[in-house]
Amino acid sequence: MRRGRSKGPLTLFLFLMAGVIIGSAVGNILARYSDAQLFHQSFTIGTQGMPAILDLIVIKLAFGLSLTINFGTILGVILGIILYYRY
Repeated sequence: MRRGRSKGPLTLFLFLMAGVIIGSAVGNILARYSDAQLFHQSFTIGTQGMPAILDLIVIKLAFGLSLTINFGTILGVILGIILYYRY
């Protein structure tokens, strides 16, 4: 029987989210101070314009999700996966 803590899906999710946030910040900084076209390109995935709205008279819910991916985001995700399996 294995003792100790095992890494679960929540830990992987946290590593990936940290990689996305840090990678996006680094990618934006590199885009600002670099002339390389690679850092200036980004893609937006998700709801464009108005989000889906569910009106239940008492409460109104708006559903929307948008993700902007750049080169730094991809590097952050890869680094998050590497760190997850290493530690």
